[in-house]
Amino acid sequence: MPRPLTATVGEFDRTRALLDGRVRVAGAEITWHSGELETIFSQAFGGAEADITELSFCNFLIATARGDCPYIGIPVFPTRCFRHHAIFIRSDRGITQPRDLEGRRVGVREYTNTAALVVRGILESYYGVELSKIDWVVGDIDRRERSRIALPLLPPGYRIAAEHEALLSDLLAAGSLDALIAYTPPRSLGSPGVARLFPRWWDDERRYYEATGVFPIMHVVVIRRTLVERDATLARRVFDAFCEAKRIALRELAIEQAPRTMLPWAPAHLRQTREIMGENFWPYGVEANRRTLKTQIEFARSQHLLERAVNVEELFAAGVLTAIDD
Repeated sequence: MPRPLTATVGEFDRTRALLDGRVRVAGAEITWHSGELETIFSQAFGGAEADITELSFCNFLIATARGDCPYIGIPVFPTRCFRHHAIFIRSDRGITQPRDLEGRRVGVREYTNTAALVVRGILESYYGVELSKIDWVVGDIDRRERSRIALPLLPPGYRIAAEHEALLSDLLAAGSLDALIAYTPPRSLGSPGVARLFPRWWDDERRYYEATGVFPIMHVVVIRRTLVERDATLARRVFDAFCEAKRIALRELAIEQAPRTMLPWAPAHLRQTREIMGENFWPYGVEANRRTLKTQIEFARSQHLLERAVNVEELFAAGVLTAIDD
C-alpha cells in the first residue's frame, strides 16, 4: 500500500475541486493543504516538506539549473499573470515610457521571483530597456518580512543593493526610488507623485499577448523526484486531476443563472478572453506552453540567473512530457 501523500497549493478556482475533495488523484491518498504562497515556497525550498507543491517558476528553474532541486515539475501552472500592472513609478520624474527607467533607481521585493523576472524580460525584450542601466534595490515593500535579503551574483556593470532599513513603498512615496516592481499594489499607490507606468495596463497586456503569444507563467506544480522515480505513473495521474479541477472551474465561470463569482460580467469577460486567447486560454501541458516556457527560460538566461543552459524537457517528469490538457 503506497504511503499517504501531502500536497500544498494556493486556493484558486482552478485548485478548489482538489482542496475540497471533488476531484481525487487516481490510486493515491493525498491530503491537500493551502496557505499563503510565500510560506508555501519557503517550506518547499527550505525543507521540501510537501510531496506535491506549488512553486515559483523562476526559483524552480534556478534550482533545476543548479542541480539541487528535490522536485520535478508537471506542466500545470496554477498561477499565470501578465505583469504590466506590476510597475509603479514616480509621476514627477518624466517617466512616460519603459525606456525612461534607464538610469533610475528601481525597487523590487526579490530579484529572482517570477514576477520580477517577467517584468524585466518584457522591459528588455519587448520595449528595448537595457537592464544594466538600472540601479536595482531589493527589499521589503509594505511591511518588514525578512531579516536577511539575498542578492544574486550579477556580472560586472550591473548595480544591485539590498535595502535593510526602509520599506520600498515608503522610499517610492518619498522620492528615493524612481520606480517599483510589485505584484501587489504598494500602499503608497495613490500618494502624491506615485502612479502606474501603464495606466490602462489591461490594454498593454493584451497587445503584448497578441504580439508575442506569451501568457506568463508565475507558478508550477512539482512532485518529489523520489516519488516519481518509484512510481512512473504518478505524475500523469496528478496532471489529469489538475486538468479536471480546472475544467470544473471553467464551467463555473460560465454560469449565468446564479453566478459563482461577484463579478457582474464574468460570463461576458470569459467570452471576451476566449475571443482573444482561444477556447483553452489557460492551458496545461508542455506543447501548449512551449513558447511561454522557452521565453521565460530565455529571460532567466539573459538576466544571468542560470548557471547553465536549461531546456524545457528537463523541467518536467518524463511521464507528462506528451500529456495533453483537452
